[in-house]
Amino acid sequence: MLWVRDTGIGMSAAEIPVALAPFGQIDSTLARKNRGTGLGLPLAKSLVDLHGGQLDITSEPGVGTTVVLRFSLRGTLPIESLATFPHEEL
Repeated sequence: MLWVRDTGIGMSAAEIPVALAPFGQIDSTLARKNRGTGLGLPLAKSLVDLHGGQLDITSEPGVGTTVVLRFSLRGTLPIESLATFPHEEL
């Protein structure tokens, strides 16, 4: 499990799905103080999903956000099998 907490602008429950959508931005372009592409949370969610895990977000506007990433050990390969894992030569 990995968790990240910030004390930024936070989000309402209705804004969380926007933040999880690719290129989703919570604050308007006119009021935005920080730059970003809106890909951080969608990429993190995709990575966790690929590993059979779960991403949970709790947030409150004006207070901050906590993101918890839980990775599943099911379906992972033992380290010894990586040597024979099919891969494409560069």
